[in-house]
Amino acid sequence: MIGTGQRILFIAPRFFGYEKEIQAELEAAGCVVDWYDDRPSSTSLMKAMIRFRPELVAKLVNDYFDEVVKQAASVAYDVVFVIKGEALPVGKVQALKQALPQARFFYYTWDSLRNFKNSQEKLPYFDKVYSFDRFDSIDNENIKHLPLFYLRAYEALGRSDQAIGKLDIDLLFLGSIHSDRYQVVRKIWSSVKQFTPRAHFYAHFFYQSKWVFAIRKITDGQFRKIPWSDVRWNSLSTQSTLELIGRSKVLIDIHHPGQTGLTMRTIECVGARKKLITTNPDVKIYDFYHPDNILVVDRIAPIIPDDFMRTAFHPVAESIYEKYSLRKWLAEIFY
Repeated sequence: MIGTGQRILFIAPRFFGYEKEIQAELEAAGCVVDWYDDRPSSTSLMKAMIRFRPELVAKLVNDYFDEVVKQAASVAYDVVFVIKGEALPVGKVQALKQALPQARFFYYTWDSLRNFKNSQEKLPYFDKVYSFDRFDSIDNENIKHLPLFYLRAYEALGRSDQAIGKLDIDLLFLGSIHSDRYQVVRKIWSSVKQFTPRAHFYAHFFYQSKWVFAIRKITDGQFRKIPWSDVRWNSLSTQSTLELIGRSKVLIDIHHPGQTGLTMRTIECVGARKKLITTNPDVKIYDFYHPDNILVVDRIAPIIPDDFMRTAFHPVAESIYEKYSLRKWLAEIFY
């Protein structure tokens, strides 16, 4: 259970501020939390090296986690909580176990385990292991499936009485560019235009690095067709994101072809009580799914019926709605 006074060593990547929200929720429950990035730095180059040429940054990574272990040894942590930990070497998990023999070790991944190397090697050292992708739990009986969460800000948005006149965005996409995501969003827009020529669209296609994008333009056919003018190099602030979602009738979610787990955006739509168009057919097995709220489309040839855009959001049972909050997510992991 999450208890007052628990000391938590929290290792997680920087990811659009979600690591800060998780830390804040734990601290609100009375915990003392020390957060460390799960890699020495979050630059585009470091991320690429860790993913594709980890041997070239092995010393830097080991030195970084040696310092984490050293700091941890001086604190009587009750819990070590790792999210993803792609750069975290197996040997450093072992070192943390030796330094903190009384601590419980929890692991969660919001990326499919098959998408990053050596992920399975670390799992036996954790007392509890969770993945947002249910197929990870099917492949390994020691992994529990736990979908992502929505923040309190999205709950406030979902529980607020919004004036209909403020819903001036018919279709909204906010997200980073990967795989065929840009092309699929454009196809969805075109499909909606057939029935609603005056529909208002808004998109924020984010990419973290101009030089990496330039390389992808050369090496990746999917990127080659994306106009530079359509790309934004700054991620939206939390306030801007919430403001845009609040003004929108329907959101678009294009999941990565290599994953089946539900994206954060999908769960945020639950919290904000917003309709969603998604390419992920797996959403249909979840208890919050309702065809009036969520339309699953083919990423090759998406078809958006006019009645989906016009129908109202179908209320979700309160018991189902509540279980996807961040506090319930943490309660499951820390019980």
